[in-house]
Amino acid sequence: MEHLSGLDASFLYFENAAHLMHVCGLLVLDPSTIPDGYDFTALRDTIAARTRNTPQFRRRVHDHALNLDHPVWVDDEDFDIEHHVRRITVPAPGEREQVAQVCADLAAQPLDRSRPLWEFWVLEGLAQGRIAVFTKLHHATVDGVTGATLVSDLCSLEPGAPPLGDRPRCRRSPLPAISR
Repeated sequence: MEHLSGLDASFLYFENAAHLMHVCGLLVLDPSTIPDGYDFTALRDTIAARTRNTPQFRRRVHDHALNLDHPVWVDDEDFDIEHHVRRITVPAPGEREQVAQVCADLAAQPLDRSRPLWEFWVLEGLAQGRIAVFTKLHHATVDGVTGATLVSDLCSLEPGAPPLGDRPRCRRSPLPAISR
């Protein structure tokens, strides 16, 4: 259990139907480069494996009794990847205008506060056989830079790259001592 900072809690407090406080992004992908071809279930399972060891994807907000303090992050005991990674088909012809409309509709919906505050929507039916991943993460969970880092950690440049928690981390060399 970890308290939200005052700034992160403010993103929850200030949110209303007219001012949603989530950060969105769009990744357009060429599925022809996937060795075994695109399969939604396989993509969702890969995202599930890559988010397993990242707390921001597995925790939800919990308010204290009487709200005497800022909310806290708690592990979601009922976490289900199917609530967070979904698919939708973009209307034909799947060009920018149709993609933009679907993204606008998805961005206009608030995140469910009873679950971890993120969603990925896989957009199928784009022109040239492409797919896209629309990301939506609440600002209480991430800021812009952290969100970009988290999403980039889910991606890899090589097929079959291990999940983030299984990859070796670079170690920084200790800073040299400063003599006076």
